[in-house]
Amino acid sequence: MSHRTAAQDARIDRTATSVGSRLRSETAGVLSSVGKLRIPELVLFFGLIFEGSMFGLPIPLNQVVIVGIVLLAITRRPQVDLGWLQMLVPLLVIGLFYLAMLSMFTEATEFAFDWERRLLRLGLTAVFLLVLASGRIDLRSGLAGLATGMILNAIAFYLGLAPDNYGGVLSGFFLDKNVAGMAYAIVGVLVLAVVDRRWVKVALVLVFAAMVWLTGSRTSIAAMVAGVGWILIAPRLPVIGRWMFGLLIYLGVDLVSEDYSQIGVFSNREGSDLLRSRIDAASEVKVDGAGFFGMGLGEAYVSFPDDPGSRWLFHNSYWSALVEGGWPWLLLVLGITVVLALRPFETRLTKPELAVQAAAIAVLICAWRLGEVFFTLQWALVVGAAIWFWANARQERDRQIAVSEEER
Repeated sequence: MSHRTAAQDARIDRTATSVGSRLRSETAGVLSSVGKLRIPELVLFFGLIFEGSMFGLPIPLNQVVIVGIVLLAITRRPQVDLGWLQMLVPLLVIGLFYLAMLSMFTEATEFAFDWERRLLRLGLTAVFLLVLASGRIDLRSGLAGLATGMILNAIAFYLGLAPDNYGGVLSGFFLDKNVAGMAYAIVGVLVLAVVDRRWVKVALVLVFAAMVWLTGSRTSIAAMVAGVGWILIAPRLPVIGRWMFGLLIYLGVDLVSEDYSQIGVFSNREGSDLLRSRIDAASEVKVDGAGFFGMGLGEAYVSFPDDPGSRWLFHNSYWSALVEGGWPWLLLVLGITVVLALRPFETRLTKPELAVQAAAIAVLICAWRLGEVFFTLQWALVVGAAIWFWANARQERDRQIAVSEEER
């Protein structure tokens, strides 16, 4: 029988004391962070998971929630000076006015969606983006509420308390598995921007990755893998290296989507992929016929002659933008996403800004194979957060420079 020495006992006691102290410190830190969360944002953003209409409302519940968030925001002062980024306001106004005029004076096709309702949704999304960018809404509290709602959505789904529209594939209150997949992927990456502790980040990545997988959305799975990979690898690369890594991500996603999209658990997707291919072929024809200025809002759909009354939404957000608003609208939306959220030429990025950059990559990947990604709630969250962190970092640098000059 072996016997421990006094020195070994002392080491064990020191280790136990150290682990206990660290555990207490981490717990206190997490509780302190939770205690700083703002209840209004926490509750309102929780409601953003409800894509369907409820309580007899004529519009989806999350749009009503966005109105509530905007009303809350106008009672507060902006927290940052946006500087030249304020140019985004007239750009959005001009872009939406252009869409309204185009839709008003272009004859709608037979099964087109209501362009006025769609314009209202786009306008509300634009305002939501701007209040986030100004810091009137506490982003950390908002994302905490949204992440909590998304996790509870998955729990409610498997308890049978949330809608199941896809035969057991996770959708819940998002109503659509691809919408759910996109939301889990983008928010799962974006939420890392407001979390400081590494173990919490790892836990969130694992939880959200599992939920993305459960949606069965292959595009969303690729988007989250790319976003998390970007956070892990991009900080170690120079700008040119990041461009090359971005190219590898593009080639990798393209290869997987073309050659390995029906392997393993996805081997039963042949029928749905054939339908998707048919929709894509018809969508491409419609894109070619949309012209430079597009066909107006509500036109990003196709129908088949052999299925009278059918209406299938595009599976490509770039094509949707081209059909609805032509090249002017696509370039505006892409410009906002790339210049303000992706920021490919920036060399100095804080950790939160890097997480937002990764979320922007997830957005661009989702837009490739999902029909409505640009100008959605998730897109606005990413762009709004990007502007907020950018302006905040610039304001902090200016403050440090001013303090340094005073000390001289």
